[in-house]
Amino acid sequence: MQRIFLTLISPAEYARQGVNFKFPVPDACPNPECLIPIPPKKHGFYGRNCLDVTYRGRVLIRRYYCPFCGKTVSYLPSFCLPYYQYSLAVIYMIIVNHIESAMSYASIIRNLRKHHPNLHLGLQHVEFYILRFLMNLNSIQIGLRQFLPDLALPDFGLDIKKGAKKILHIVNGGFGTIQTFSQRFFEQCKRSFLSPLHNSLA
Repeated sequence: MQRIFLTLISPAEYARQGVNFKFPVPDACPNPECLIPIPPKKHGFYGRNCLDVTYRGRVLIRRYYCPFCGKTVSYLPSFCLPYYQYSLAVIYMIIVNHIESAMSYASIIRNLRKHHPNLHLGLQHVEFYILRFLMNLNSIQIGLRQFLPDLALPDFGLDIKKGAKKILHIVNGGFGTIQTFSQRFFEQCKRSFLSPLHNSLA
């Protein structure tokens, strides 16, 4: 089981703090089939890759264990997405550049290589993230309806790119940061807004 917690520090600073970072401490088991109001026990860490504009390396993920139901839970910082190595900021930058700025895949790659030469993103990565976002628009819209029930949402049957642009405007205007939206979406829907139909590391 995974949870996402909101943090405003950069991946580089998070990695620098390591085990000294003030990780969230749950006050009850987060397993919906348990929810016993006793804090789970610390259960060590595991490392995962994080590829960001200012950092490339491993970050620590805190784990907890509930002695009552036997489930473990991992707490991911909000700059991460489950099953994705590139940071949320990098992925969102690609999506915004294509949908809001109408940049081609090749232009996005050239721009990234110019300003962030250490990212090593390829055309397949750019295409994958953009197509995943477009394919997930319906599920993103369902999540947004739970947050903002009176919001007028686009009809994707008319023009998917125009609908996608409106969704980005809602996310940017209604949540402040993509990390806030991502964390709230995960908590509400129990999945990432970019979750695939099957888990794969991208």
